Amino acid sequence: MKKQRDKLLTFFCKPFCRFTLLIITCLLIVVAVFIICLAGPGRNPFVPKCSFFSITGLYCPGCGMTRSFYAIVNGHFGEAFLYNPLWPFFALLMLGSLYLWFYFLLTGKNSFIPVNRFLSKHPYYCLITAIIIILFWVLRNIPVFPFTVLAPAQVR
Repeated sequence: MKKQRDKLLTFFCKPFCRFTLLIITCLLIVVAVFIICLAGPGRNPFVPKCSFFSITGLYCPGCGMTRSFYAIVNGHFGEAFLYNPLWPFFALLMLGSLYLWFYFLLTGKNSFIPVNRFLSKHPYYCLITAIIIILFWVLRNIPVFPFTVLAPAQVR
């Protein structure tokens, strides 16, 4: 298993491969932002519906994130918070992950190793994050007033 991982890391550390991945990543980000900004998520056929909500009728922790992202891109931070109150948390995780990914693509150094070391020494960060997400998931599906605020706002 370790040999396979080392071969894979060696392959991805080659400059041409990293450059190709950098171009692909940038293109995917631009295309995603363009598709979401082209029309609002409620009116855009390219934006997928939440499959968990479609099947169960319950909100998942990510429900409302596409509309939230659309609101953020347009500068409506309060509206973004109404769609998904966890968007600042998810945004920080995504920005951190993108930073580490771009750092790897630009330098060839595996920037995820220090993060893995830190999280293996302090596993309670992952546990606290999981507890917050699960609590948010459960509470936003309780149809009583204080908890209905956590449910995503309706598409306008």
